[in-house]
Amino acid sequence: MIDLKEHIFVFFTIILFSQIIISQIINPVVFPKGELTLYQDDKYITIPIEIADTEELRSLGLMYREDIPQDYGMLFIFPTPGIRSFWMKNTYIPLDIAFIDSEERIIDILTMEPCINDPCPIYMIYKPFKYALEVKSGFFEKHGFTKGAKITWMKSE
Repeated sequence: MIDLKEHIFVFFTIILFSQIIISQIINPVVFPKGELTLYQDDKYITIPIEIADTEELRSLGLMYREDIPQDYGMLFIFPTPGIRSFWMKNTYIPLDIAFIDSEERIIDILTMEPCINDPCPIYMIYKPFKYALEVKSGFFEKHGFTKGAKITWMKSE
């Protein structure tokens, strides 16, 4: 009897994941695009971004990407400042994440490693933030941006 239950569970799990995959192929998620400028002291850089401004987009993030360009990012926008966590489940490339307060100032930067199998580490800071910027690992060091850097961003039309 247990064997039959296991087979039924596996069957329905396969059906569920198949529907999710087919849904993504037929109706791929489209992230809004934009530009973000980081600046600190006398340096600045403007990069193209994808914007994760809904629960669905924030949940998907950069999962399942084989690679992203070096000077490219995803800006997560939350409705209000809060303490939140990120993880790298099904994310194949190492990323840096900048936690950004409502004044658009970087309050912390962490490096996150890819994770395919559970349990995946949780990345968080214990300060409220409104935005998070994910970029390819090494981006902030390469360009010399640290805590205190500011951002401005805008969505493309």
